[in-house]
Amino acid sequence: MANRLFASVVAVILAISAIYYQELLDTIYPSDKIKVVDTTRDITYLGSLSPAGIEHFQNIFYAEEPTGLRRFAAPVPTRPVKGSIIDATQAGAWCPQGTGDILPFTSSVTNISENCLSLRIARPAGTQKDAKFPVALWIHGGGHALGSASDILYEPDGLVKLAAADGLPLVYVGINYRLGLFGFATSRALIERKDTNAGLRDQRAALEWVRNNIESFGGDPNRVTVIGQSVGASDIGLQLTAFGGDQDVPFQQAVMMSGGPGLNFNSQPDLVASNTAAVAQQVGCASDNDLQTLECLRGVPFEQLTNLSVTASRAARPPFGEAYFYPTIDNDFIQDRPSQLIRAGKFTKGIPLIASWVTNDGAWYAPPTTATDDEVLGSFGLWLHKLSTSTKEKLLQLYPLEDFKHMIKSEHEGQISPQYYRAAQLNRDIWFTCPVLDFTWQYVKNGGVAASQVRLYEFNETRYAPVFDSMGVSMWGVAHLSDIPYLFYNDDLRAGADNSDPQLALARDFSRKIIRFVHGSSKEADDELQSWPPAFSDDFSKGSLSDMPSHISLQLFGGPHGSVPTTCSEDIGADIEALTDAEKALHWEKLFSRCAFLNGQQFREEAGV
Repeated sequence: MANRLFASVVAVILAISAIYYQELLDTIYPSDKIKVVDTTRDITYLGSLSPAGIEHFQNIFYAEEPTGLRRFAAPVPTRPVKGSIIDATQAGAWCPQGTGDILPFTSSVTNISENCLSLRIARPAGTQKDAKFPVALWIHGGGHALGSASDILYEPDGLVKLAAADGLPLVYVGINYRLGLFGFATSRALIERKDTNAGLRDQRAALEWVRNNIESFGGDPNRVTVIGQSVGASDIGLQLTAFGGDQDVPFQQAVMMSGGPGLNFNSQPDLVASNTAAVAQQVGCASDNDLQTLECLRGVPFEQLTNLSVTASRAARPPFGEAYFYPTIDNDFIQDRPSQLIRAGKFTKGIPLIASWVTNDGAWYAPPTTATDDEVLGSFGLWLHKLSTSTKEKLLQLYPLEDFKHMIKSEHEGQISPQYYRAAQLNRDIWFTCPVLDFTWQYVKNGGVAASQVRLYEFNETRYAPVFDSMGVSMWGVAHLSDIPYLFYNDDLRAGADNSDPQLALARDFSRKIIRFVHGSSKEADDELQSWPPAFSDDFSKGSLSDMPSHISLQLFGGPHGSVPTTCSEDIGADIEALTDAEKALHWEKLFSRCAFLNGQQFREEAGV
């Protein structure tokens, strides 16, 4: 009797305590804050509701603060104590990088910290824990030198709201990862300790956090589509080839926007090791003992390391410092040149892909003043400095000046040389188009997925034309990152960008197709993607040993020919007049001859990809 009475008293006390605790929680964090409770781990996440009706959870750490002994080391997953209340109502710090303005329509970089290994989640209002919505996970670009999931460029409200309105709701996740020196320093000691390519290991840790925790937010850990742009897309390729393909990836599909792993040039570690050593020299950490150098660097204030490494990067690789610290072979995460790994079938298989480029992806990589053959070659010479004379001559032959004279617009007459457009096209194909074709073709050819599970697109529209005009670079056209605001269905771009109805209509069309892909095999998804042809034929009887297919199909979005599926074949004979205008435009790009060389053994070896 006494025991039963005691148990009853305890139960009453616990009930009262729970009520008091909840009242206290509601006092500290008012009820207008959105709450998610992970009952398995006893963790409460506090979020916020945007004016668009989207629930946001920001600055959720997936790894411990990478300082002290954890600087220049693989990430350590977070383990919040039971009963933790995580305030996820505000954006967190960006990973160390240069501060200030980047582009008129991107966020100004003001708040940087090493304690940046966080992610953000967005979902439709009222999402229940058992919703099992598919997950779209974003890996930002920025040349491994800048960027954050919190950049206004990647605001997810439009995407999430459109998906919910179409009856295909999803959970969005954006991740931060270490950049520059902090993310990609390398040395003999770091290689031996398997602490290289920390930025890529951060991405893997974030993906694993999503796999283990997203169910509490209404997401389905078994339906994760990772989406990346530029080096974000390149890094998806590196995740697929990581560890020689011996480990499964924590995602089921991928969208690679303007990037394949071939974007990571000169992948041997020598250059990045030299740049790491140069920073160590500047801060007085240089030593014959690599381990002592590493220990010394871990004690230097992060502000000093950031300032020195960003200054050196931007001086050597203006304007943003790309390709000074970047992924390199470490015989662990990256075991060989990426192009060799995909040819050897050393990648995770079974991942359906969408991959892409935009029409003028290389526009801002070529100086507008480019006017000679040497200046054309110099537009990528800083990055590809080991190209032979014969390779340079071949590139000029493959891109004859005559092909670009028609691109001069009346307003640029006498100011822009066709050599500029020649250089821009070369840069586009070297960094983006040909690596994308190479990765997708080799992935299919070497057993990654069936040909029907790979799609390509070219985007030929930009909402930034008025901004580029105000910047004095109207010749950029559909420049790199032009497709991003269409994906995110952002209806209120800043800096005077084009928010007109036709542009928003194209954004709805494009965003919807990606949403359908994220949803995977469903009737709605299949119907939406039915008109989007697979990139390659299932018939490998012709050209199967080549570095290029003999036939390509892709979806064209925007531009003078509209959003239509189109095809291109290696040998069309005298039938060019029978082609549609869109097919003629694709044929003009000469992808087969140009990418056959850029994806061939000689160029890949000299470029180090």
